[in-house]
Amino acid sequence: MITRDVNVGAVADLALSPPRAALAAVDDGEILLLPVHVTLEEPPDPASSTRIVQLPAGSADLTDRPVVVVADDGPQWFRLRSLTIRGTARALGNDTYRVTPDRIVAWDYGALREVPDRPATPDRQPAAVSAAAEQEDGPALDSPKLQAAVDKSRVMVLATRSRKGTAFAVPLWFVPHQGRLYATTSASSWTVRNLAATSRVALLLGGEGGDKGSRLLVHGSARAVLAMPPPEVLARIAWRYYLRPRFAAVELSHIGLWLLRMRYYGQSRPAYIVITPQTATEHGLPQAQV
Repeated sequence: MITRDVNVGAVADLALSPPRAALAAVDDGEILLLPVHVTLEEPPDPASSTRIVQLPAGSADLTDRPVVVVADDGPQWFRLRSLTIRGTARALGNDTYRVTPDRIVAWDYGALREVPDRPATPDRQPAAVSAAAEQEDGPALDSPKLQAAVDKSRVMVLATRSRKGTAFAVPLWFVPHQGRLYATTSASSWTVRNLAATSRVALLLGGEGGDKGSRLLVHGSARAVLAMPPPEVLARIAWRYYLRPRFAAVELSHIGLWLLRMRYYGQSRPAYIVITPQTATEHGLPQAQV
């Protein structure tokens, strides 16, 4: 089995000084996704330390709500890393919360390696997920702000919710095509499973590499297709993430991991997400408490 998963210590910098962080939750049935400022209550223990999470001023009250906090870095494939914690928000006042990790997941594509096989679990195809590429997605937002953010960004944070109302968030590559955003994943991913429950999604653009500029919050609908993306989308992915000089240089420096990557992708059935943006709102960053 090929895995990207690592222990928290391997990505400790994402806990101690995350270049970008976001929080996802469900508020009255709607997906809430916000840029946040995160610090550790006990920096020597990045794995189990309680997170102090500050939201933008005037955010919804999340007291005692289950939340997901994601820190990520990238954007080249072998430099994509993520640290995700799941816990309950305990209010501290001034849009700030303590979140003690109930579950924590860390991954790093640059640490791709073979590990002993786990018991096989076949991919499950939710009844509401399409196996066909052709489907009417409805009108998409035509916005200069959205276009500018899409052109500048390389990794979005995508949030979905489960049938039980639990939020899930993950950093993903994406490409624009005919007014939609396309992202690849596996058929067994939580993103695909959640889209069987509801097509509503939220995504954040901006903030990559520690950029302190505003974020663009996009709400819309999405569907999952259990197949490889269309050829024109694959071509866009190849150019955007593999063939451009600064990406190609990283690819060549990791040539020894190419075979592992092929085996990693071969472990699960491919799928892709088609996102139809419907609204886009700028969000400033929360001001760090001193």
